[in-house]
Amino acid sequence: MKRFKENIPKWTQKARKVLAAVKKNRDLLVFLLFLVLATGLWFINALRKEYTTTISYPLKYTEFPDDYILLGKPQSKIQIQIRSLGFSILPYHMGKLLEPHILKVSSFRRIKTENRYGAYLPNHEIFKTFAGTFPKDIQLVSISSDTLFIYFERKARKKVPVKFNSQLKFKPQYYQSAKIKLKPDSIEVSGPSSLVDSISFVNTEFKTYEALNDSLVRNMSLERIRNIELTPSRVVVSIPIEPFTEKNLSIPITHLNIPDTLSLKTFPDDINLTFTVAASRFNTVRAQDFSVAVDYSSNTTPGLPDRLKVRLISQPEGIKNISYSPLFVECLFKRVKADD
Repeated sequence: MKRFKENIPKWTQKARKVLAAVKKNRDLLVFLLFLVLATGLWFINALRKEYTTTISYPLKYTEFPDDYILLGKPQSKIQIQIRSLGFSILPYHMGKLLEPHILKVSSFRRIKTENRYGAYLPNHEIFKTFAGTFPKDIQLVSISSDTLFIYFERKARKKVPVKFNSQLKFKPQYYQSAKIKLKPDSIEVSGPSSLVDSISFVNTEFKTYEALNDSLVRNMSLERIRNIELTPSRVVVSIPIEPFTEKNLSIPITHLNIPDTLSLKTFPDDINLTFTVAASRFNTVRAQDFSVAVDYSSNTTPGLPDRLKVRLISQPEGIKNISYSPLFVECLFKRVKADD
């Protein structure tokens, strides 16, 4: 662009010189005027004659059958031969913008070959659909395509669950306090059976949420799957978020797999368990909601073990950051008589 601007003064100067030369030579000026006039008359006379030409016409398909999926891309353009005066044909050669010609697939003839379904429109019927498309002074001579073919596959449907697929980042001391709810929690997928059969779930669109400190409700799009229709294509996601607080409980230790001939006394008899829980559940989480135990069958040393590892067997949902002590307890075994 910079070079173009720099050359403008040079071109202007040359143009002035040419005009000056033409003005000096009147014979040349007269010759040029007659040449332009003659060319124009010849062109106008040529446009009055009748011509036959071929143009490329765009196609658009509508009214596809509801229970079928289109396979591949149908023919998008068709070659048409038209005849008319040059005045009428000229715009088509000058790049006239043509609106796509509408073809209703519901009016096509149906065919079936093995597992493929199709529809076709023969040449003479294609010709009929173009009736009235062109102005009256343009004659439709012929259409190059013998037959238009479209192929389908029967549409399959099934319901699959929706999975939440995003990253949640919380402010300090804030966490997700319960399960994420999706509404609806399952959707219908439809499309070619070969694709539908391979789908077991659909993800929500991936997003990252930062510094969360309050419950979140979002209308989220579902992850798109090529050639598959999702109904509905969006779900409402509800994420309960609360401040968490720390709580301590004393949990009694249970004994597992102790032989009938032995009794066990552990030191201590319980553990101190610490965890964080949503503030709204602080008073509802109790010691009996947890289960901790020592398991005699976990001993791998010869003879009676002096100590056993404490294991957390069960815990309520929605709590975090669990820790407990001690991790091991001292064991005192006592032989039990058969008649005791």
